[in-house]
Amino acid sequence: MGVRKEAEVVLTRPSANRLKDKVVLITGATSGIGKACAILFAYEGAKVAICGRRKEKGEAVLKQIRDSGGEGIFIQADVTVEEDCQRIVRETMDAYGRIDCLFNNAGRLITKPTVELTRQDWEDFTNLDCYSYLRMMQLVLPIMEAQGGGSIVNDTSLAALDNQIPGGALYCFTKAGVNHMTHCIAVEYCKKNIRINNVMPGLIATEMTLEGPGAEGYDYIQSLLPVGRAADPLEVAYPVLFLLSDEASYISGASLLIDYAQRGY
Repeated sequence: MGVRKEAEVVLTRPSANRLKDKVVLITGATSGIGKACAILFAYEGAKVAICGRRKEKGEAVLKQIRDSGGEGIFIQADVTVEEDCQRIVRETMDAYGRIDCLFNNAGRLITKPTVELTRQDWEDFTNLDCYSYLRMMQLVLPIMEAQGGGSIVNDTSLAALDNQIPGGALYCFTKAGVNHMTHCIAVEYCKKNIRINNVMPGLIATEMTLEGPGAEGYDYIQSLLPVGRAADPLEVAYPVLFLLSDEASYISGASLLIDYAQRGY
């Protein structure tokens, strides 16, 4: 098997300006689902704040957006660091004066035998894949409330419901936890015109699954899928676009499963 790389994001559908003039903040936007969302949202008229740890990759995403006539900024930051979370929001507000949408997407994969999990594993993983979602929401919710509304989408996983990969206990825990946290916060903020939803992707062909810790089991999982292939990141980005847009004005507290009959593989 040759070296596999994440495919480039190529948009072929006409833009409908579904996020025209909205300011969208995206964490974990230097590759995978976050990158696809940043490029798509800018194509759909949004001003995007791209956040991620890797400067070179973030600047490449921003260049692709600007070369296509879109508007955005890149903020190099680590959402597990409190000062960085605050700076992300501050720099977005300095650039655009508002935040209409947040897509919490930063995360990683962990598969480790249950008896080998350590307290440090717990703290490191939940800090990124769970607490950072809460913290970013805490920072943007007052802004959205003052503006009169907004929309948030949290990226979790099919694993929140159904996972048959050994060693996935901690990963599944955080994804299920974010799902339920989202539902609770959605109820709290629904009368303030702020919608909060989850997307729950199955296997996606991203840098993380193709080149990172998930690569070892990628072919095995893909072979079990009824459709016979993983999803492209854009096949997640379009559902996220829908949930963030005004087209989903009566959807909040929902968890949208993005798979192709994968559940129960």
